[in-house]
Amino acid sequence: MGLMKTTLAVFLLLLTSTLPAQERNFDNYSIVNLQNYPFRTSPITIQRLAFKNDTQYAYNVIFTSMGLTVSARLSVPAINPQDIKGIVIMLRGHQGQRGYYTGRGTENPARRYLQNGWAVIAPDFFGYGSSSPTPAPWEMHQFYCTINAVELYKSLQQPVFRFDSAVAQADRTALPSNFKKIVLWGHSNGGQAALHFLQVIREPVSTVLWAPVSIAFPENIAHFNRNTEWVRRFRENHTRTIDDFSLLKNLDKIAPGTAILLEQGTRDTAVPRAWNDALAAAINTENNRRRQAGIGIINLRYEVYTNADHNLNPFWNTVLPGNIRFWDSNQ
Repeated sequence: MGLMKTTLAVFLLLLTSTLPAQERNFDNYSIVNLQNYPFRTSPITIQRLAFKNDTQYAYNVIFTSMGLTVSARLSVPAINPQDIKGIVIMLRGHQGQRGYYTGRGTENPARRYLQNGWAVIAPDFFGYGSSSPTPAPWEMHQFYCTINAVELYKSLQQPVFRFDSAVAQADRTALPSNFKKIVLWGHSNGGQAALHFLQVIREPVSTVLWAPVSIAFPENIAHFNRNTEWVRRFRENHTRTIDDFSLLKNLDKIAPGTAILLEQGTRDTAVPRAWNDALAAAINTENNRRRQAGIGIINLRYEVYTNADHNLNPFWNTVLPGNIRFWDSNQ
Protein backbone atom coordinates (compact mmCIF):
# COMPACT_ATOMS: atom_id res chain seq x y z
CA MET A 1 0.00 0.00 0.00
CA GLY A 2 2.86 2.38 0.87
CA LEU A 3 4.48 1.77 -2.51
CA MET A 4 1.14 2.39 -4.26
CA LYS A 5 0.70 5.72 -2.43
CA THR A 6 4.25 6.77 -3.29
CA THR A 7 3.77 5.85 -6.95
CA LEU A 8 0.48 7.78 -7.10
CA ALA A 9 2.07 10.83 -5.47
CA VAL A 10 4.93 10.81 -7.99
CA PHE A 11 2.46 10.47 -10.88
CA LEU A 12 0.38 13.42 -9.65
CA LEU A 13 3.51 15.51 -9.17
CA LEU A 14 4.66 14.78 -12.72
CA LEU A 15 1.20 15.50 -14.10
CA THR A 16 0.96 18.80 -12.25
CA SER A 17 4.44 19.86 -13.38
CA THR A 18 3.46 19.39 -17.04
CA LEU A 19 0.28 21.47 -16.91
CA PRO A 20 1.81 24.97 -17.23
CA ALA A 21 3.81 23.95 -20.33
CA GLN A 22 0.73 22.31 -21.79
CA GLU A 23 -1.36 25.43 -21.20
CA ARG A 24 1.31 27.59 -22.85
CA ASN A 25 1.19 25.15 -25.76
CA PHE A 26 -2.56 25.69 -26.10
CA ASP A 27 -2.09 29.46 -26.09
CA ASN A 28 0.37 29.22 -28.96
CA TYR A 29 -2.51 28.15 -31.22
CA SER A 30 -5.02 30.89 -30.47
CA ILE A 31 -6.12 32.90 -33.51
CA VAL A 32 -4.38 35.96 -32.08
CA ASN A 33 -1.04 34.17 -31.59
CA LEU A 34 -1.22 32.32 -34.91
CA GLN A 35 -1.06 35.68 -36.66
CA ASN A 36 2.58 35.78 -35.57
CA TYR A 37 3.30 32.10 -36.23
CA PRO A 38 6.55 31.51 -38.20
CA PHE A 39 4.88 30.08 -41.32
CA ARG A 40 7.20 28.37 -43.79
CA THR A 41 6.95 27.34 -47.42
CA SER A 42 7.68 23.88 -48.77
CA PRO A 43 8.26 22.11 -52.09
CA ILE A 44 5.33 19.94 -53.14
CA THR A 45 6.55 16.46 -54.08
CA ILE A 46 4.41 14.49 -56.50
CA GLN A 47 4.78 10.90 -55.34
CA ARG A 48 2.54 8.99 -57.69
CA LEU A 49 -0.25 9.24 -60.23
CA ALA A 50 -3.55 8.21 -58.61
CA PHE A 51 -5.42 8.22 -61.95
CA LYS A 52 -5.80 10.20 -65.15
CA ASN A 53 -8.63 10.64 -67.64
CA ASP A 54 -9.85 13.13 -70.23
CA THR A 55 -10.59 15.67 -67.46
CA GLN A 56 -7.67 15.53 -65.05
CA TYR A 57 -4.36 14.22 -63.82
CA ALA A 58 -4.80 13.28 -60.15
CA TYR A 59 -1.66 12.90 -58.04
CA ASN A 60 -0.85 11.95 -54.48
CA VAL A 61 1.58 14.55 -53.15
CA ILE A 62 3.27 15.55 -49.91
CA PHE A 63 4.44 18.85 -48.46
CA THR A 64 5.87 19.95 -45.14
CA SER A 65 3.90 21.82 -42.47
CA MET A 66 4.92 22.43 -38.84
CA GLY A 67 8.07 20.51 -39.75
CA LEU A 68 5.96 17.39 -40.40
CA THR A 69 4.60 15.63 -43.49
CA VAL A 70 1.14 16.36 -44.88
CA SER A 71 -0.20 14.33 -47.79
CA ALA A 72 -2.70 15.71 -50.29
CA ARG A 73 -4.50 15.08 -53.56
CA LEU A 74 -3.42 17.43 -56.34
CA SER A 75 -5.67 17.35 -59.40
CA VAL A 76 -4.80 19.30 -62.53
CA PRO A 77 -7.14 19.92 -65.48
CA ALA A 78 -6.07 18.12 -68.65
CA ILE A 79 -5.68 21.42 -70.52
CA ASN A 80 -2.89 23.78 -71.49
CA PRO A 81 -1.35 25.02 -68.20
CA GLN A 82 -1.69 28.65 -69.38
CA ASP A 83 -5.47 28.13 -69.51
CA ILE A 84 -5.79 26.97 -65.89
CA LYS A 85 -7.81 29.64 -64.04
CA GLY A 86 -6.17 29.03 -60.67
CA ILE A 87 -6.14 26.51 -57.85
CA VAL A 88 -8.69 25.75 -55.14
CA ILE A 89 -7.40 24.71 -51.72
CA MET A 90 -10.11 22.29 -50.55
CA LEU A 91 -10.44 21.75 -46.80
CA ARG A 92 -12.66 18.74 -46.20
CA GLY A 93 -14.96 18.01 -43.30
CA HIS A 94 -14.59 15.17 -40.80
CA GLN A 95 -13.85 11.74 -42.22
CA GLY A 96 -13.61 8.45 -40.37
CA GLN A 97 -10.31 6.59 -40.43
CA ARG A 98 -11.83 3.36 -41.74
CA GLY A 99 -11.80 3.31 -45.53
CA TYR A 100 -10.18 6.71 -45.79
CA TYR A 101 -8.09 7.50 -48.86
CA THR A 102 -6.37 10.66 -50.08
CA GLY A 103 -8.94 12.90 -51.75
CA ARG A 104 -11.94 11.53 -49.89
CA GLY A 105 -14.46 14.21 -48.95
CA THR A 106 -13.52 16.57 -51.79
CA GLU A 107 -13.30 14.55 -54.99
CA ASN A 108 -16.94 14.92 -56.11
CA PRO A 109 -17.19 18.73 -56.07
CA ALA A 110 -13.57 18.88 -57.27
CA ARG A 111 -14.58 17.05 -60.43
CA ARG A 112 -16.88 19.93 -61.46
CA TYR A 113 -14.27 22.56 -60.62
CA LEU A 114 -11.69 20.71 -62.74
CA GLN A 115 -14.09 20.50 -65.67
CA ASN A 116 -14.29 24.29 -65.53
CA GLY A 117 -10.56 24.94 -65.61
CA TRP A 118 -9.64 25.03 -61.91
CA ALA A 119 -6.87 22.91 -60.40
CA VAL A 120 -7.55 21.65 -56.87
CA ILE A 121 -5.44 20.50 -53.95
CA ALA A 122 -6.95 18.82 -50.89
CA PRO A 123 -4.72 18.16 -47.84
CA ASP A 124 -5.39 15.05 -45.77
CA PHE A 125 -4.33 16.78 -42.52
CA PHE A 126 -2.40 15.07 -39.73
CA GLY A 127 -3.33 11.50 -38.92
CA TYR A 128 -4.77 10.79 -42.39
CA GLY A 129 -3.35 9.38 -45.61
CA SER A 130 0.46 9.52 -45.60
CA SER A 131 0.54 12.46 -43.19
CA SER A 132 2.40 12.45 -39.90
CA PRO A 133 0.37 11.58 -36.76
CA THR A 134 -1.48 14.42 -35.05
CA PRO A 135 0.88 16.22 -32.64
CA ALA A 136 -0.06 16.68 -29.00
CA PRO A 137 -2.22 18.19 -27.69
CA TRP A 138 -4.78 16.63 -30.05
CA GLU A 139 -7.46 19.15 -29.00
CA MET A 140 -5.58 21.71 -31.12
CA HIS A 141 -6.10 19.64 -34.29
CA GLN A 142 -8.39 22.24 -35.87
CA PHE A 143 -5.69 24.88 -35.42
CA TYR A 144 -3.07 22.53 -36.87
CA CYS A 145 -5.38 22.28 -39.92
CA THR A 146 -5.28 26.07 -40.15
CA ILE A 147 -1.47 26.08 -40.08
CA ASN A 148 -1.43 23.35 -42.75
CA ALA A 149 -3.72 25.45 -44.96
CA VAL A 150 -1.75 28.68 -44.51
CA GLU A 151 1.60 27.01 -45.19
CA LEU A 152 0.15 25.28 -48.25
CA TYR A 153 -1.24 28.63 -49.48
CA LYS A 154 2.14 30.32 -49.07
CA SER A 155 3.87 27.41 -50.82
CA LEU A 156 1.44 27.71 -53.77
CA GLN A 157 2.19 31.41 -54.22
CA GLN A 158 5.55 30.43 -55.72
CA PRO A 159 5.05 26.71 -56.24
CA VAL A 160 7.94 24.30 -56.44
CA PHE A 161 6.57 21.02 -57.79
CA ARG A 162 8.88 18.04 -57.82
CA PHE A 163 8.07 14.76 -59.53
CA ASP A 164 9.37 11.73 -57.67
CA SER A 165 11.52 9.54 -59.88
CA ALA A 166 8.89 6.79 -59.51
CA VAL A 167 6.40 8.84 -61.59
CA ALA A 168 6.75 7.73 -65.21
CA GLN A 169 7.31 10.43 -67.84
CA ALA A 170 4.06 9.42 -69.54
CA ASP A 171 2.21 10.19 -66.29
CA ARG A 172 3.63 13.70 -65.87
CA THR A 173 1.66 16.73 -66.99
CA ALA A 174 2.88 20.31 -67.36
CA LEU A 175 2.21 22.41 -64.27
CA PRO A 176 1.89 26.21 -64.06
CA SER A 177 4.95 28.12 -62.88
CA ASN A 178 2.49 30.13 -60.78
CA PHE A 179 -1.27 30.22 -60.38
CA LYS A 180 -3.32 33.23 -61.50
CA LYS A 181 -5.59 32.81 -58.48
CA ILE A 182 -5.49 30.83 -55.24
CA VAL A 183 -8.92 30.43 -53.67
CA LEU A 184 -10.37 28.50 -50.76
CA TRP A 185 -13.18 25.99 -50.19
CA GLY A 186 -14.11 24.60 -46.79
CA HIS A 187 -16.79 22.16 -45.71
CA SER A 188 -17.96 21.55 -42.14
CA ASN A 189 -14.83 21.26 -39.94
CA GLY A 190 -12.83 22.31 -42.98
CA GLY A 191 -15.01 25.42 -43.13
CA GLN A 192 -13.98 26.19 -39.58
CA ALA A 193 -10.31 25.88 -40.59
CA ALA A 194 -11.03 28.14 -43.58
CA LEU A 195 -12.47 30.84 -41.31
CA HIS A 196 -9.45 30.56 -39.02
CA PHE A 197 -7.27 30.79 -42.16
CA LEU A 198 -8.86 34.10 -43.17
CA GLN A 199 -8.38 35.53 -39.68
CA VAL A 200 -4.75 34.44 -39.55
CA ILE A 201 -3.59 35.16 -43.12
CA ARG A 202 -5.17 38.64 -43.27
CA GLU A 203 -5.25 38.56 -47.08
CA PRO A 204 -8.42 38.79 -49.22
CA VAL A 205 -8.67 35.17 -50.36
CA SER A 206 -11.99 34.37 -52.08
CA THR A 207 -13.64 31.66 -50.00
CA VAL A 208 -16.59 29.29 -50.43
CA LEU A 209 -17.94 27.80 -47.19
CA TRP A 210 -20.28 24.82 -47.18
CA ALA A 211 -21.99 24.55 -43.79
CA PRO A 212 -18.93 25.55 -41.77
CA VAL A 213 -18.65 24.69 -38.08
CA SER A 214 -18.78 28.27 -36.84
CA ILE A 215 -19.37 27.91 -33.12
CA ALA A 216 -16.53 29.05 -30.91
CA PHE A 217 -13.68 26.90 -29.68
CA PRO A 218 -13.77 25.13 -27.27
CA GLU A 219 -17.58 24.74 -27.39
CA ASN A 220 -17.19 22.77 -30.61
CA ILE A 221 -15.11 20.22 -28.66
CA ALA A 222 -17.98 19.84 -26.21
CA HIS A 223 -20.53 19.53 -29.02
CA PHE A 224 -18.76 16.99 -31.24
CA ASN A 225 -16.54 15.13 -28.75
CA ARG A 226 -18.95 15.29 -25.80
CA ASN A 227 -15.97 16.34 -23.69
CA THR A 228 -17.66 18.90 -21.48
CA GLU A 229 -15.26 18.43 -18.57
CA TRP A 230 -12.22 19.26 -20.69
CA VAL A 231 -14.00 22.37 -22.00
CA ARG A 232 -14.89 23.47 -18.48
CA ARG A 233 -11.26 23.19 -17.37
CA PHE A 234 -10.00 24.93 -20.51
CA ARG A 235 -12.33 27.88 -19.95
CA GLU A 236 -11.30 28.13 -16.30
CA ASN A 237 -7.61 28.20 -17.27
CA HIS A 238 -8.11 30.72 -20.09
CA THR A 239 -10.48 33.24 -18.52
CA ARG A 240 -8.54 36.20 -19.87
CA THR A 241 -7.68 34.77 -23.29
CA ILE A 242 -10.73 32.68 -24.23
CA ASP A 243 -11.87 35.22 -26.84
CA ASP A 244 -8.53 34.80 -28.63
CA PHE A 245 -9.76 31.38 -29.82
CA SER A 246 -13.23 32.46 -30.95
CA LEU A 247 -14.24 32.79 -34.60
CA LEU A 248 -16.98 35.32 -33.92
CA LYS A 249 -14.76 37.45 -31.67
CA ASN A 250 -12.03 37.81 -34.32
CA LEU A 251 -13.94 38.77 -37.44
CA ASP A 252 -12.10 42.10 -37.40
CA LYS A 253 -8.97 40.15 -38.42
CA ILE A 254 -10.43 39.25 -41.85
CA ALA A 255 -8.88 41.43 -44.57
CA PRO A 256 -10.97 44.22 -46.13
CA GLY A 257 -12.46 43.16 -49.45
CA THR A 258 -12.45 39.43 -48.65
CA ALA A 259 -15.23 37.73 -50.63
CA ILE A 260 -17.05 34.95 -48.78
CA LEU A 261 -19.85 32.77 -50.17
CA LEU A 262 -21.52 31.10 -47.17
CA GLU A 263 -23.92 28.24 -48.01
CA GLN A 264 -26.19 26.34 -45.65
CA GLY A 265 -28.94 23.75 -45.94
CA THR A 266 -32.07 23.82 -43.79
CA ARG A 267 -32.07 20.01 -43.45
CA ASP A 268 -28.49 19.88 -42.17
CA THR A 269 -28.35 17.64 -39.08
CA ALA A 270 -24.58 18.08 -38.51
CA VAL A 271 -24.31 21.89 -38.56
CA PRO A 272 -27.49 23.66 -37.43
CA ARG A 273 -28.58 26.57 -39.58
CA ALA A 274 -28.64 28.74 -36.43
CA TRP A 275 -24.83 28.61 -36.23
CA ASN A 276 -24.37 30.18 -39.65
CA ASP A 277 -27.28 32.57 -39.25
CA ALA A 278 -25.31 33.83 -36.25
CA LEU A 279 -22.08 33.96 -38.29
CA ALA A 280 -23.77 35.98 -41.06
CA ALA A 281 -25.29 38.34 -38.49
CA ALA A 282 -21.90 38.79 -36.79
CA ILE A 283 -20.22 39.59 -40.12
CA ASN A 284 -22.96 42.14 -40.88
CA THR A 285 -22.34 43.74 -37.47
CA GLU A 286 -18.60 43.82 -38.18
CA ASN A 287 -19.29 45.40 -41.57
CA ASN A 288 -21.37 48.13 -39.92
CA ARG A 289 -18.42 48.88 -37.63
CA ARG A 290 -16.09 49.00 -40.63
CA ARG A 291 -18.34 51.37 -42.57
CA GLN A 292 -18.38 53.77 -39.64
CA ALA A 293 -14.58 53.51 -39.36
CA GLY A 294 -14.01 53.86 -43.11
CA ILE A 295 -12.57 50.32 -43.39
CA GLY A 296 -13.22 47.97 -46.32
CA ILE A 297 -15.97 45.47 -45.56
CA ILE A 298 -16.14 41.68 -45.85
CA ASN A 299 -18.08 40.93 -49.05
CA LEU A 300 -20.44 38.27 -47.70
CA ARG A 301 -23.11 36.44 -49.66
CA TYR A 302 -25.23 34.04 -47.61
CA GLU A 303 -27.26 31.41 -49.46
CA VAL A 304 -29.72 29.14 -47.65
CA TYR A 305 -31.07 26.10 -49.51
CA THR A 306 -34.43 24.79 -48.36
CA ASN A 307 -34.34 21.04 -47.70
CA ALA A 308 -30.62 20.74 -48.49
CA ASP A 309 -28.55 18.40 -46.29
CA HIS A 310 -25.05 18.84 -44.82
CA ASN A 311 -23.49 18.25 -48.27
CA LEU A 312 -25.93 20.69 -49.93
CA ASN A 313 -27.68 17.85 -51.73
CA PRO A 314 -29.85 17.88 -53.79
CA PHE A 315 -28.76 21.32 -55.07
CA TRP A 316 -25.34 20.60 -56.58
CA ASN A 317 -26.53 21.65 -60.07
CA THR A 318 -27.07 25.10 -58.57
CA VAL A 319 -24.31 25.20 -55.95
CA LEU A 320 -21.32 24.02 -58.00
CA PRO A 321 -21.78 26.34 -61.00
CA GLY A 322 -22.41 29.15 -58.49
CA ASN A 323 -19.10 28.39 -56.74
CA ILE A 324 -17.26 28.58 -60.07
CA ARG A 325 -18.91 31.89 -61.04
CA PHE A 326 -18.01 33.25 -57.59
CA TRP A 327 -14.32 32.41 -57.96
CA ASP A 328 -14.22 33.52 -61.59
CA SER A 329 -15.53 36.97 -60.66
CA ASN A 330 -13.60 37.61 -57.40
CA GLN A 331 -9.97 38.30 -56.45
